[in-house]
Amino acid sequence: MPVPAVGSSLRLSPDESQALRSLPAAVQIIAKRALQGSVKDLERLLDVISVKTASRAVCLVPIFHATLESVQVPNYINSNTTPAIMRAKWALMGLVEFCTIAPLISNGMDDLETKYIVRRWDQIFPWMRFFARNCLPPPYDVSLAPPRPDLCDMFDAAKLCIHPLTFICHNSEEVRHMLRSSASVQHFVAQLWILVGNLKGDVLEGDPRITKDNLVSMYRASFALTNYVCVSESEDSDKLTLPLSNFIHAAGGVKPVVFTILRYIRRITRDAAKVEEPRSWTPQDQNVQQLYLFTIGLSYTFDFLQTISRQDPSCRSQLIRQGSIRVVLDAITQILPKILVQANNEMDLDPEMGLGTRQEVIWMGYLYIASAIRDADDGVTGICQAIDAGILETMRKGATCASHSNHRNRLPRGRMGDMELLLLLPTFFIYHRVVDSISQHWYRIKNSPMPVDKREVRDKGLGGVLQIVLTATTHAMEHRAVKPMNFHECRCSGPGCQMHASEFVGKMRRCSGCLISLYCSEKCQRAAWRSGHKKWCQVLRCTVGPWGSRDIRKSLQITGGFETSTISERGKDVEARVRKARQQFPAFSNKLVLMLDMTVFPTEIHVLPLHRLEQFPGKDPIWPEIADEIRERSDSPLKGYMFSVVKVHLGNSKFTLFSPSTVLSMAF
Repeated sequence: MPVPAVGSSLRLSPDESQALRSLPAAVQIIAKRALQGSVKDLERLLDVISVKTASRAVCLVPIFHATLESVQVPNYINSNTTPAIMRAKWALMGLVEFCTIAPLISNGMDDLETKYIVRRWDQIFPWMRFFARNCLPPPYDVSLAPPRPDLCDMFDAAKLCIHPLTFICHNSEEVRHMLRSSASVQHFVAQLWILVGNLKGDVLEGDPRITKDNLVSMYRASFALTNYVCVSESEDSDKLTLPLSNFIHAAGGVKPVVFTILRYIRRITRDAAKVEEPRSWTPQDQNVQQLYLFTIGLSYTFDFLQTISRQDPSCRSQLIRQGSIRVVLDAITQILPKILVQANNEMDLDPEMGLGTRQEVIWMGYLYIASAIRDADDGVTGICQAIDAGILETMRKGATCASHSNHRNRLPRGRMGDMELLLLLPTFFIYHRVVDSISQHWYRIKNSPMPVDKREVRDKGLGGVLQIVLTATTHAMEHRAVKPMNFHECRCSGPGCQMHASEFVGKMRRCSGCLISLYCSEKCQRAAWRSGHKKWCQVLRCTVGPWGSRDIRKSLQITGGFETSTISERGKDVEARVRKARQQFPAFSNKLVLMLDMTVFPTEIHVLPLHRLEQFPGKDPIWPEIADEIRERSDSPLKGYMFSVVKVHLGNSKFTLFSPSTVLSMAF
């Protein structure tokens, strides 16, 4: 016989009623009263749900579902609607408690979370939004009191709204697709994400088993997955997903998103750094579990950071402006010695908490930094942030930490985010601002009160690449040390005029064509034009790129130094490539150009016909004349090419520039 709900139409199916008879008699009485509408008894059912009674707790789930079916979300809160609200609260709380123990009773068969939570989403989600709206503080000002804390305290409200999303995201692709495709659910998640990011450590009370600060920390770390899923790409390419702009709009705009994601990184890092050193590195150790939770939370936060940076240019530029590279690097620096600990086979090879998983968090952070610099309009600023924040020191620490790269079982190294970032750095060493940051790095090392870490380099791959990059930093400083530095910016370019730029700063004239030459007066400018600037103006402009970037203009001597040293050191390679190009392009053997590709490290050398160059006015009749003059004024034998060019990048834009070393020596 079905168990009737006295005073209502609630009923359980015969099978569900039969399942209840397996419970102790006292629990059956409580269940019967709960179905009859007793709020107190519905609450008492939660005490029955525990790990010890996990196998029998499933039969209580239909009671919670039946209760939610019997009540509707009210438009108003008053004495008439309060009983229904309280019934919904405890029914929803029962389902949340069930989520906690569901992994213990699933037995690898049916996904119980999908069966009992996801497929009842139309009943559950409206109540989650109701309790979030009425029992949690506003997302953007958590100092305000919730509208109706009497209905549900903040601890229970947070549990009702956050736990279901966190649990079902891990295992259910159906839920992950819902988060990506439902505007209302995505709006709800975005608001919760902002709220959790703004919560302080002492605002949640109610659970005596968990400290207040630790509870907020766990919410922050665990909710990172739910938030990342909202903006991630679907596993099924045929399924529709909402654009990133929908999530950004729901969260209040670009600035709230940027400030919140950086706040998450800082606070999760702080929480991870506070975890005590585990007594025993085993998956069962509580401190190991906490470290795992925080590092995984940080990993998903880095994933989210990289996604919004890649997909939205406004987010990318705002993130760099707010120091995201510095924040990520600081997080890596703090957690690196905590998690790169080589323990034992059981721990290091664990599929979830092993050393490979922990190393992956570090790589994700490095991958974000690399992608932010590579995709930005102004990658020079990003590189300077990274060097100023200590990227080279942090990489050195990573190379000396006990890494799985020398583990006797040799786990795979993964995506190598650290090496990818390291090999990106030298491609910006041609810029004056970056070399200034490099000089400050070495000054810090020289004057640091702490001795330089002399430990053995255990990650041989990372250590080898790091040493090559450090050598490149010394070369960059050598090219910068050439005096006078940026002479074309220091004095008038008029023929015979020795006036220093500081003397005519108020009347400074810069050539609008080349953007390089400075003049103290119109007289000097006209004289320079007649004496040869007319011929070299266009060539000079091709040395600063089509945008006339200030970073390129201020760095011509450093770029020219790298150009000259590369050609000199790799002379045999240049000769071989010239011979090959003559065979490949016989019709253009007298119009070959040497291109040094400095957008990659080490610099690549190519020899191409003049007309094959990108972003370069190769058809202009002035270039053969320039090439002849270069040959006449060259002290070395004929090289087999007209002139050299360099290919550089500022971030996502690449430019082919006429030889800085040539143009500076001949045009001035």
